[in-house]
Amino acid sequence: MSQALLRTVAVALASSAAFTPVVAAQSAVADTPAVDRYIAAEMRAQKIPGLSLAVRRAERLVYVKGYGVATLEHAVAASPDTLFQIGSIGKQFTAAAAMLLARDGKLSLDDHLSKYLPGIPPTWSDITLRLMLNHRSGIAQLTPPARDLLDLHHDYTDAEYIRLATSVPLDFRPGTDVSYSDTAYVLLGFVLNRVAGQFYGDFLTERVFRPLGMSRTRVVSDADIIVGRASGYELRPDGALRNQSWVAPALNRTADGSLYSTVLDLARWDEALSARRILDGEELERMWSVESLHGGGVPFYHYGYGWVIDQWRGHRVIEYDGNWQGFQAAMARYEDRHLTVIVLTNLALCRAQRIAHTVAALFDPALARFDTPAPDLNRQITLAFEDFIADAARGAAISLPLTPAGRKRLTPTWVAALGGELRATGPVGAVTLVAETRAHGMLERVYRVEAKEMVNFFSLRYNPADGAVDDASVYQEY
Repeated sequence: MSQALLRTVAVALASSAAFTPVVAAQSAVADTPAVDRYIAAEMRAQKIPGLSLAVRRAERLVYVKGYGVATLEHAVAASPDTLFQIGSIGKQFTAAAAMLLARDGKLSLDDHLSKYLPGIPPTWSDITLRLMLNHRSGIAQLTPPARDLLDLHHDYTDAEYIRLATSVPLDFRPGTDVSYSDTAYVLLGFVLNRVAGQFYGDFLTERVFRPLGMSRTRVVSDADIIVGRASGYELRPDGALRNQSWVAPALNRTADGSLYSTVLDLARWDEALSARRILDGEELERMWSVESLHGGGVPFYHYGYGWVIDQWRGHRVIEYDGNWQGFQAAMARYEDRHLTVIVLTNLALCRAQRIAHTVAALFDPALARFDTPAPDLNRQITLAFEDFIADAARGAAISLPLTPAGRKRLTPTWVAALGGELRATGPVGAVTLVAETRAHGMLERVYRVEAKEMVNFFSLRYNPADGAVDDASVYQEY
């Protein structure tokens, strides 16, 4: 940040009581100043104007605080009650609405999209609502990096949007692969509007937000006067901050993530998830399951319904991040650690997910980061792994030796998805061994692979007899 901007932030900090942290009497973190030092350092390094943080541990809100400014022009301090856009974190609410309507008997998740949107192409006939929820539909993304077909300044009608979406061929046959699709969630919103007989945002207000006391959560509107709303910012190529880009009103009412919320409201949502207050245990288990592809095989991307389901140091993580119109957000639930971290910021494309993960590690050492290189006593294994990454990135046949189990895991579909991800987020930078253990007769290694827009943590299990890979998984961090 510039010195002038730092002075502006300092004045806001000094003048606002909103910066006093709300901490439970028996906080689960031993060194709360360490959290503040870390957040301050990240905000300086990433030029984040404002940030709100909430941490729940063992069903209690143990830490909540605002940092920096919600609005630079007026030096308004960010607080736990500041309203941020949450981007694709809103997809979990769209998924919840679909599941509630299924419970009401108004739809089935296995219904075909053609039942609700007649006139879609015959090639879409196998697309179900379930495949749209977990990004297995093949419906193409209309925005970068895959394509640049959506005019963000055009006020699309539903019919116009459907025509645009269906003009692009499917990325794959429905159910056979996974590819992130905002488009699918926008179309899901059209279905929900028709089935519910009302706008999906109003349905969520009646069935989710109001019952949970999430009084600040609502659909985005640039026209409405909304008290406590943060301004969104973007970084220009020269590193200077600018106001968020304007988006047509219709594109701020879509079901792929057009919501405002606060860390306090999202903490209420997290509490309701744990208590099964809106969705029951069976519904949540379906929402948080990673389904196999048609024909078998584990997908490269671990999408549930509006969530990503993963593992970090052997602990289940249910999380999502969001980016839209000058904002970046992250929410991570560490189920068996009974810990949730929520981070909302007003800077597009900042590393909010990394902040959430690091804060989680500050509260729970079992979730420690893999940031320190480990001694690499067998460089040949590492060199073979680096060749594997290079081969996948350029779409070449991989030479990594695989056991029979490894071949079932690293299928051509899995490797192709990895290659596409590396090309989209690359170029690939440093490859570092960060952990090595032996368990159940196998050698287990974790590599940190840096790309321009992503950090990937690869966990590989090797058969020590011949060095063949028996299993592999990737944990991605924006």
